[in-house]
Amino acid sequence: MNKIESRHQLILSLIMEKKIHTQQELLDLLHLNGVSVTQSTLSRDIKMLNLVKINEDDSSYYIINPITPTRWEKRLRLYMEDGLVMFKPVQHQIVLKTLPSLANSFGSILDAMEIPEIVATVCGDDVCLIICEDNESALACFEYLKQYAPPFFFSKR
Repeated sequence: MNKIESRHQLILSLIMEKKIHTQQELLDLLHLNGVSVTQSTLSRDIKMLNLVKINEDDSSYYIINPITPTRWEKRLRLYMEDGLVMFKPVQHQIVLKTLPSLANSFGSILDAMEIPEIVATVCGDDVCLIICEDNESALACFEYLKQYAPPFFFSKR
């Protein structure tokens, strides 16, 4: 484990052990554990670890965001932002057209996400066919996957 990973593990365990109210408090705890970082590095760590502050009664403290997207969801969003050309439901399937050579990556990501409506993905060079059980499940899957598409993608052109 490298230095950053070790620091991240320590931050997560400190957050889970006690209520930490400020970045300064977290900096002090890291220092007590032999880790010296700048405030800007700690801010980046907090963002990378997806820590959020919640309010409880009259105080606030850090927790690990319980609604953290998986790495596959992050990857799907990135791919859709960069490589999506066409995306539409067709009967019990969804056709996902991509830039050249990206369709297999889309298929792999979708398979890894284990979306219950998806029976299989069949991909070529620039088309990924998402096969669902029936029209209804294809529409449900399409609506679910739309959240990963860029906001402007479905706007009128």
